[in-house]
Amino acid sequence: MRILLFLILCGATAGLGLATFLALWPTNMWWVRMTDFPRLQYAIAIGVVLLVLALAGRLPDRFRTALAGLLLAALAYNAVKLAPYLPEATGDATACAPEREFSVMVANVKLENYHAAELLEIVRERDPDLLLALETTEWWDRQLAELSDEMPHSVARITGSYFGIHLMSRLPLASTEVVVPVGQNTPAILSTITLPEGDEVRFLGIHPRPPHPGQSSVGRDAVLMWAGFKAASVDRPMVLAGDLNAVPWERTVERMQRIGGLIDPRRVFGFQPTYDAHSWWMAWPLDQVLHTQGVAVTDMEVLPGFGSDHYPVEVTLCHRPAEVPSPEPHPGDLDRARAIIATAMRAVPASD
Repeated sequence: MRILLFLILCGATAGLGLATFLALWPTNMWWVRMTDFPRLQYAIAIGVVLLVLALAGRLPDRFRTALAGLLLAALAYNAVKLAPYLPEATGDATACAPEREFSVMVANVKLENYHAAELLEIVRERDPDLLLALETTEWWDRQLAELSDEMPHSVARITGSYFGIHLMSRLPLASTEVVVPVGQNTPAILSTITLPEGDEVRFLGIHPRPPHPGQSSVGRDAVLMWAGFKAASVDRPMVLAGDLNAVPWERTVERMQRIGGLIDPRRVFGFQPTYDAHSWWMAWPLDQVLHTQGVAVTDMEVLPGFGSDHYPVEVTLCHRPAEVPSPEPHPGDLDRARAIIATAMRAVPASD
């Protein structure tokens, strides 16, 4: 029994240590990059192993000390990654004039999900100004058309795959275009929102490909870098929304935020996972709404499920300077971002 416990603790420590630090390896391999997602789960599992180790009094002290040191190092690393996403006592709390306030809802509907009535009920109850729906199809296009009276301004691109995208809005949209960034065949929507008093905010909706078996992270990372450059290039406040298929603490997401001056409201409102709505243990924040200076977030809420594997998320914003400072680029950020985009472009087949 003592030997078995020894082997179990060694295996658990090695596995959790490897999973914790593997994402430091600078590679695009999907399985390495996905080890960055479950930081909270690593921290909980490490806590359990540390508890077992503390109770395992029959094991030699030297062995227990060595394992505890490794586990505490891994726990500290995960804690550093997650610490910015602990909720603060208040958000960007300055009151917002009604004519300067607007809300954005993001809902990845899931391609095979047919629970449209539940989503429409949520949208009507929450009454957002903009709805960004992802993984939409021709069937979902017909269902979302029921919102056209409330949201008369819309644009969509149906792909027949997991990357259909719809933007519906109560507020007027201008200079709207559907683009396919960096040759990835994942449409993005660019538009300008006009608020009641005539103020304008740029909007960018994206849904990059996730890293998964047979598909590296380079395409996703390139779209994120493109989005960062796009946010940096606009001459007015911008809101970036979508299922990023990336968690906020990934190096690529942090680089995108620094390049674009994008502020993450989860650094105020907390972790708030949106995936997986069908799992009790897979919980990480993939659906995000970021913003540049000139826009502040006054509220953020993950909403009830509607049959998709993603929960919808709604963010309320105000057209005024944010109290949270914008991140600044680090040395090498721009060059690294351009290199990621170039790598992705080289991988695009000539026929595309």
